[in-house]
Amino acid sequence: MQINESKLKQIIAEEMAALEDKQQLDHVDEEGGMAKSQLYNLAKYAIMLHDALEDEQQLEGWVQSKITLATDYIGKVKHYLEYELGLKMEEPDLAVDYEESEPDEYDLDDEDDYLMET
Repeated sequence: MQINESKLKQIIAEEMAALEDKQQLDHVDEEGGMAKSQLYNLAKYAIMLHDALEDEQQLEGWVQSKITLATDYIGKVKHYLEYELGLKMEEPDLAVDYEESEPDEYDLDDEDDYLMET
């Protein structure tokens, strides 16, 4: 069997592509470890910001926007990993729970009484 130059180039190209595919499959990167490191920093910064901010504190629009984007992005990643990849996630035990931290009763002053009567 005689092989011409173009057939030889085709065979070499196919073998090189197969070898490259195999190397990519054999390659183990540390994306999970890198993601965990980034998530750790994200959580640490979020807690630091949460603790530093007062409820009445005014923030510039761009700051509010970045917090909103970060919340949206991390929520999308969480939902993707949970629903598409089937990762099991548990709700963290946080010291602050806004849904349950509101008081059952509020102190009313004279102005509140007046507003409720009108």
